[in-house]
Amino acid sequence: MKPILVLGATGYTGRLVVRALDRLDRPYIVAGRSLEKLDALAKGSHPPVDVRVFDVTLPDTLDGLFEGVGAVVNTVGPFSRHGSAVVERAVASGVHYVDTTGEQGFQKAVYERFHRAAITAGITVITGQAFEYTFSYCGAALLHERCGPIRAVNSYHQVTDMEVSAGTAKSAAAMLGQEFLGYERGHLVSQRAPMAPRKITFPGEAEPLYAVPFPGGDVVMLPLDIPELQTVTCNVLLPPGQAWAAALLGRVRGLVRPLFGDGLVSIVERGIDRWYSDPAEENRSRVRWTVFVDALSASGAHLCRMTGPDIYAISGETAALGAVWLAEGRARCSGVMTTGRAFDATEFLDALAPCGVSWELR
Repeated sequence: MKPILVLGATGYTGRLVVRALDRLDRPYIVAGRSLEKLDALAKGSHPPVDVRVFDVTLPDTLDGLFEGVGAVVNTVGPFSRHGSAVVERAVASGVHYVDTTGEQGFQKAVYERFHRAAITAGITVITGQAFEYTFSYCGAALLHERCGPIRAVNSYHQVTDMEVSAGTAKSAAAMLGQEFLGYERGHLVSQRAPMAPRKITFPGEAEPLYAVPFPGGDVVMLPLDIPELQTVTCNVLLPPGQAWAAALLGRVRGLVRPLFGDGLVSIVERGIDRWYSDPAEENRSRVRWTVFVDALSASGAHLCRMTGPDIYAISGETAALGAVWLAEGRARCSGVMTTGRAFDATEFLDALAPCGVSWELR
């Protein structure tokens, strides 16, 4: 198998992708801006790995970066600022591509700009291959294949004791100035800020939960995979107090959104670099996550529940596994798509069982 190229390998998520590739015992190449940090990372690998230096802000450093590569994992964000040049070069080089973005607008732009070119090149581009959306993509694919065709799908993401990395915080800042999209009656629309969180009790769950809409990749990507869909929502599940605060923030964001141009976002990013600390591994290990996906078809309502530990470690695992399967030629088709379209969703989720992931249909 040709090696996997990990961009941003010395960053927080990049290191977790490298760790996952070590666990999978697959060859890889590490790439980033600092030769010193890359060499230190490579020396800890057995066998030693190749090192490539690049800076996403300097297009010339992308020349030759993808030579001899089976697939690339891009962890360098904010993706809305830095990601398009990498996708473009990967497609032009005929290299399968995976990224760990959580940015809805970037995912939409990747499909619009590169889908046809990826089909022509015969490669697969999977955007949003991390905790945020991998599981909702797989859940929707499972429900569509086993209970479909589905007409409506809603995803709900719940995380306990979550701490976010600096990269996640920067991506969130970049998103504040972007339009949040929803999908209603077969069309993308501006997402409406809720007046209040929605109280919901899932089948088999003892306690009610509180849902607040979130601008997820599900909204822009799932209708492309499943043309029958008429409604898609993405939501976060929070305790009551936090849910009410998030609903209020959603209404306020519409007023302050025009302020979040590149200038203010750059200031926020510099503040994050200076003052923010990434989550410690011992803190991450306490985190549990659950993703619910419910869908409506002619046969009624159906639910897929997926759960596991440590959102960042699992992001590294999903990105690494996706890239390995692409490099092995396991993609079902070419173009820009979700995990559930590129691979058999059941097989992909089952492959993550050693990482603590479990799932069930209800």
